[in-house]
Amino acid sequence: MTRLHLLLLSVLLAALGQAQINNRLESIQLIQQGDIQLRLGNSEQALMHYTNAIQKDMAFADAYMKRAALLSRLGQNMQALADMDRALELNPYSEWIHDRRAKTRMLMNDVKGAMDDWSDAIELHPYDELLREHRVDALMDAGDLERAAADLDSMITRKPHDVLLYLKRGSVELQIGNGPQALEWFDRAADISPRLAIIHDLRAVALMKLKRWSDALAALNTALSLDDHFDLAYYNRGLVHLQLGDEGRARADMDQALALSQDKAHVFFQRALVRKRDGDLSGAQEDYDRALELAPDYLEAQYNRAFVRKHLGDNAGAFADVGRAIQLAPDDPDAWTMKGNLHMLYSEHADAITCYDRAIGLRPDQANALFNRGLAFQMTYRPLQGCEDLRRAADAGSPEAADAITYFCAF
Repeated sequence: MTRLHLLLLSVLLAALGQAQINNRLESIQLIQQGDIQLRLGNSEQALMHYTNAIQKDMAFADAYMKRAALLSRLGQNMQALADMDRALELNPYSEWIHDRRAKTRMLMNDVKGAMDDWSDAIELHPYDELLREHRVDALMDAGDLERAAADLDSMITRKPHDVLLYLKRGSVELQIGNGPQALEWFDRAADISPRLAIIHDLRAVALMKLKRWSDALAALNTALSLDDHFDLAYYNRGLVHLQLGDEGRARADMDQALALSQDKAHVFFQRALVRKRDGDLSGAQEDYDRALELAPDYLEAQYNRAFVRKHLGDNAGAFADVGRAIQLAPDDPDAWTMKGNLHMLYSEHADAITCYDRAIGLRPDQANALFNRGLAFQMTYRPLQGCEDLRRAADAGSPEAADAITYFCAF
């Protein structure tokens, strides 16, 4: 190559390099304009600026990440992931991009993908404790409790005074079902931060697992003395009062929990159970209604509302609820038994028997289904089959079946 050619090539490369620098600078300016629009609440304008920044410099990972963050904020997580993928192609050694993509995957319930991203991020930045905590959270969500425990043990060794790590470690033991070990971890947390209300609440949960109701009550009283706006502690104390037979205080605690927070379906559900015990069926239905508004797939609330509606005489509503319960859990024998019972109210004995058949097929010792199918057989003039079911129900512990045998089967 001649000296002239070399000179021309160097001039060309310099020009290309300058053009790339100019494109990068213009892309940065467009990103800044997008940031300004976002602060002003103009998401569409911000998105347009970020897109223009990408088009100006398609090798700029930051531009893709800016647009990805906004897309995720707008609920467009699939498009956000596509931008993050491209950003990682451009910058594969960025633990920050892996971390952001992991968080987006968690929003999409892709727990495994999130764990993989956090593992990659930790390989790139092995001493970042925050990344390790994020991975622990994903492991716990995925039910991979053994790996979560191992990670937490390692982190506690390095940070022996981090209370949050002790709480997570105890929570792992709670999920495993190891109440004594969970309590030990929470006690260690309490030694470090005795005035942190959530520690005493979690101690109470562990004590409830151990059926140490009086000790759990004392722990919850301590939690609420430290934070009298702790709605979950009121809820848990209500559960303890129920176990101790004090339904009045249980109801008061559930009321207080709901006064502090109106968005927890399980609290409405538990108060409904208390109201049902008190004979306040209309109040119980109101609470089941609210629980199902907040959590439409709440199976226990659906099933229990069907029971309440049945007793209030709203058989059509009860049928609708039990149908929804069966849709949510087609292998739930209690739901099929309830549907059979509703058919019995209308003397639809054949339909009732079909439902009881399904319930008994799912659980052969279902005493309630056997008893009611026995009655349905009696109503359809099949006494031998009816008595056989009544005897099986009695053997399964149904006192009503034992009484019915003396009436229907004295032959």
